Amino acid sequence: MEKVETYLIQAGSYKAEIINYGAMIKSFYIDDIDVVLGLQDYDTFASERGFLSQVVGPFANRISNAQFEMDGIIYKLENNRGSYNIHSGSRTFGKQFWSAVEKTDSSVTLFLHSPESAGFPGDIDTTLKYSITQEGELKLHYTMTSTKKTPVNITNHVYFTLGKKDSREINITLPADSYVATDEEGIPTEITSVENTEFDLRKPVRVGSLRNGYFDHCFVLNKDAIIKAETDALVLTCTTDLPGVQFYTAGGMNKKEKAKDGSSLVPFSGFALESEYFPNFPNRPDFKGKYLMPGEIYETETVYQLNRK
Repeated sequence: MEKVETYLIQAGSYKAEIINYGAMIKSFYIDDIDVVLGLQDYDTFASERGFLSQVVGPFANRISNAQFEMDGIIYKLENNRGSYNIHSGSRTFGKQFWSAVEKTDSSVTLFLHSPESAGFPGDIDTTLKYSITQEGELKLHYTMTSTKKTPVNITNHVYFTLGKKDSREINITLPADSYVATDEEGIPTEITSVENTEFDLRKPVRVGSLRNGYFDHCFVLNKDAIIKAETDALVLTCTTDLPGVQFYTAGGMNKKEKAKDGSSLVPFSGFALESEYFPNFPNRPDFKGKYLMPGEIYETETVYQLNRK
């Protein structure tokens, strides 16, 4: 039976712990301050029903009606939430053990072979290199291949706290002129402007001052966007080569498991910045997405950078 292993990477005043189950980010420190929300007992990750800290793949976010059509073939998926598929169902990369293939003081590279299953076509090989720098960057570099054409939308579902117990206390700056509007189930309806709406996060704003602090939406990033989440003491930035980011303030979080500090995992315990293509793109040809072809090597990178003010 495989067991959870932890890999420490560090540079200067920064360190992070990565675990092989789900390729999860267990912690991200500046000096003695850990800014990642996680479980008190990491052996319980396997039974935890959500997606806390997981690498989500091959497809993050929602696919409506748990199916999509590609090249005239309808692929049926698991409707693991309501009528739709979210975060790839049982195939999700976050519920599997990854293999460590390379380790240095400041990096660890993990590998996962995911056989075709749960309706998604193709055997998919994924390599994820985590590296940390003395400037406080935690880099996530993904490389993927597939034996068949398949839609991919890989992301990391790490939750940050920045030392706060409530994500509504965070100030956010999210350079996006538009966002993906959704229905009651979170299924995308249209891409629309943030102008004159409570989704306009282009200037620094306290999360709790808008929508009662509840966000679970994909924002269409402006070119060269630098997302910034900050408190009076810390600032976390996020950059990515992907066109969108799902900003989730954990309004729906309510778990029986305990956080690392022993506190309850209640609504708004943290926030996630999930870099991604647009949700449900296999059913929406007007949305940006990625189809991985046989023989193709696909790469993408997201960087979280942590600093004191």
